[in-house]
Amino acid sequence: MAEFDVWNVLYPGTWVIFGIIGLPVYTAIIGWFVGKPRDLGKAMLALTYLVGFIVSMWVGVYIFTILLGIVFPPAM
Repeated sequence: MAEFDVWNVLYPGTWVIFGIIGLPVYTAIIGWFVGKPRDLGKAMLALTYLVGFIVSMWVGVYIFTILLGIVFPPAM
């Protein structure tokens, strides 16, 4: 039976980026929805901008990676 090791699934860099570096972002998002004064419309607008910004960054990195693969094809 194969042994499960969490470090083979979630590498230490993943914990650092999404756990420690992302903590202020998570705190801000929670504050938008549970803080006072509460404005759900502005909180949803801010969350939409944040998600749109993150998606545009990931798509840009993906396209850049594809272009790099075309310019510098992997060695066979």
